[in-house]
Amino acid sequence: MAIVTLTTDLGYRDPYLGIVKARLLSSIPQLQLVDLSCEVKENNIAAAAFILKNSIRYFPEETIHLVAVKGVVDRSQADRSGTADNSRFLIARYKNQFVVTPDTGLFTLLEPDFAEEVYQIYYDDKIKRHFFLKDIFVEVASQLVSKNSMSDIGSQTNEFYKAFQFEPYVQGNMLRGKGVYVDDFGNIITNITRKLFQEVVGNKAFTITLPGAHLTRIYESYDEVKYGSPLVFFNSMDFLEVAANGKSAFNLLCPRDIGSGFDFNLLIEFQ
Repeated sequence: MAIVTLTTDLGYRDPYLGIVKARLLSSIPQLQLVDLSCEVKENNIAAAAFILKNSIRYFPEETIHLVAVKGVVDRSQADRSGTADNSRFLIARYKNQFVVTPDTGLFTLLEPDFAEEVYQIYYDDKIKRHFFLKDIFVEVASQLVSKNSMSDIGSQTNEFYKAFQFEPYVQGNMLRGKGVYVDDFGNIITNITRKLFQEVVGNKAFTITLPGAHLTRIYESYDEVKYGSPLVFFNSMDFLEVAANGKSAFNLLCPRDIGSGFDFNLLIEFQ
């Protein structure tokens, strides 16, 4: 049975997602469809990459991941080389599975040193790119399920947009990181892993500086702090997560409406 996952910004209010699913189910017999996330906001490619990177390990080999989130392109600049190109669509293998995406920098957000072969997908009608998930990606998924090779679907290319995220780093007795994803509960997931924390901080005393709060321990559960109080813990993906007992940590610690300008800095000072 073929498995196809969807990561999109289509949401559930409009019929678009249902139309895509209908096309997939009509094209691929006995298909298992999984909504990985269909409410990615504001062209947030980094969020789409975070979702896929931390979910893909749970899927079997040959799963097909359709990531239909466009990048933001600045049309005011005459020279747009080296930027995302929403008219190009790419396919590559990752963790023995397939990832299909616009040319948004997704691959290097999955792995900074992404070294798998990348293919640019053929399509012969410019109108198809307007609803590319339905009109291009469904056909690609169908061909992959039929065991067509990536070279049958597109041409190999080394020219694709490469995007990179801020990486945590150590400066003296400080470990600096950032929030990389906010879930629907308002929890802020940072890019500091348990492994990095143990290597850098270990058993040393430390202070975690948050906007308006200072924490000196890693917690195990929400009920270890008072209602409405912030805490940090390592989540099931082994990332350091900032939360609040019974409340949204994002609303509590980032009260301003900063939209796509979300920039949550985390500072850990250790002895």
